[in-house]
Amino acid sequence: MERVARKKVLLIVIDAASPWAVKPALEAGRLPTLAALGERGVWNWNGVSIFPSITPAATSSIATGHYPIHTGIGGASWYERDRDELHYYGDDFWVIAREGFGSFLRDFLEKLNGDRLRVPTLFQTVERAGLTATCINYLIFKGDVPHRADTPQLLKLLPGAPPHFTLCGPSHLLLGDWVSTPGPAGSVMTPRGGATRRFGMDDASTIELLHGLADTGDGGDFLLAYFADNDYRSHEVGPIAAVPVIERIDKGLGEFFERAGGMDRFLETHAVLLTSDHSHCDILPSRREASIELETLLADFTPARLADGWRRGDEIMICPNMRAAQIYFRVVSAPILNAATAAMLSDARVDQAIWQASIVEPSARGCKVATRDRGVLHFWTGDPGAVAGASSAVDDHGTEWSWRGDLSAVDARVDGGRLHYGDYPNALERLAGGVGFEDGGDVWVTAKPGCEFAVPGGDVHAGGGSHAALHALDSTTPVLLAGAPDGLTLSPHFRSVDVAPLVLRLLGVNSA
Repeated sequence: MERVARKKVLLIVIDAASPWAVKPALEAGRLPTLAALGERGVWNWNGVSIFPSITPAATSSIATGHYPIHTGIGGASWYERDRDELHYYGDDFWVIAREGFGSFLRDFLEKLNGDRLRVPTLFQTVERAGLTATCINYLIFKGDVPHRADTPQLLKLLPGAPPHFTLCGPSHLLLGDWVSTPGPAGSVMTPRGGATRRFGMDDASTIELLHGLADTGDGGDFLLAYFADNDYRSHEVGPIAAVPVIERIDKGLGEFFERAGGMDRFLETHAVLLTSDHSHCDILPSRREASIELETLLADFTPARLADGWRRGDEIMICPNMRAAQIYFRVVSAPILNAATAAMLSDARVDQAIWQASIVEPSARGCKVATRDRGVLHFWTGDPGAVAGASSAVDDHGTEWSWRGDLSAVDARVDGGRLHYGDYPNALERLAGGVGFEDGGDVWVTAKPGCEFAVPGGDVHAGGGSHAALHALDSTTPVLLAGAPDGLTLSPHFRSVDVAPLVLRLLGVNSA
């Protein structure tokens, strides 16, 4: 692989950093480190995540440059038909973990970064090019170097928890209390984790490890640092009230640059790219008003229980993804699909029902989007061909889309032969890249702002924040680039899938 050396790269991912929370805090002087980076670089406050805009899928797309249709990571919860396995990575994971914590632990740490992830990560591409990579606490760390992971002592007490297992990551993997490998210069760092600090996976641990790398200069050519606390706090209180979490990250980053010799000196050798995996939509304070009970709406169908898989007589399986959900049918047909979507859309809080057209029309291309009051849209890539009544236009990324029906279903319009979006940014590309996921549900549904799909045995984030839907409130991300060589900047239409290609360009790595 050809490589032209340019700069080292620090990629910072702040989970759930919402532009409407971060930008006002920045302008109010509450984030001096990010402000200083912005003065030396450029912001884009309209970055766009993937669909579903939820952490496991979105962090996979950041680390690979691909949508779920290629990564194989289709959300926080999905069903793999060939293996008859349910995959669940929700924040209310005890719904599944109570059935066996060891299985959950292996699934979350080992299998998510195993064969379920079907495309190379940045860590693999960078190190296969002869460079060195470091990962701090990022959920998607797949690499080519095996590491022994030791389960923390307290977790070993849980039934089924393995004492240790093998994880493959970059040569320098720092993963909470599980893995702490020496860096390129031989330094060894271990965070002060434990149960009160999510076993070393909290922001304080990430900052401590960053500081250690600044002191030793042992971050390698590519360093990815992940901050998860903002997502946890935003779920509790909403994105605006969670800004103090961002302030603590800002302070820690400021100390990191000081330890590295100052921001200007650091930017002489490094480019800094900062982004988020998704944003947060405020959820109504009343649980009754916020909670959409899909099992109730689909009462005419017998639901499978998540922990049990299909049982005799089950007709549907509901895989919750917070403000989105996937519905699997034991047997699917046009009448069944139509009855189920009509039942779900009868609730005014359900925004869209989305499915691949080929599910009930084998020769049909693309996806369909149905809404309660904005019509139905059928869209596909490429020219309209001989499809009667079809129109076409090009989006901001040069892709030609064709459709029949009402673009209002995704709040899109055509101006001068180009597609423009309102409340659902880059909707057609994101839906095609998510709903077309091989193991995806037969039907996806999204919730209107303020609402969330309830998890049987769990709860909604009433009075807090949530995400995963197609709406801009779930999926708009801040992006900051500083220290880039001349000629490299942010596209005005920047997407999460553009992060990995940009990192490789900054490093001078040819990804072709």
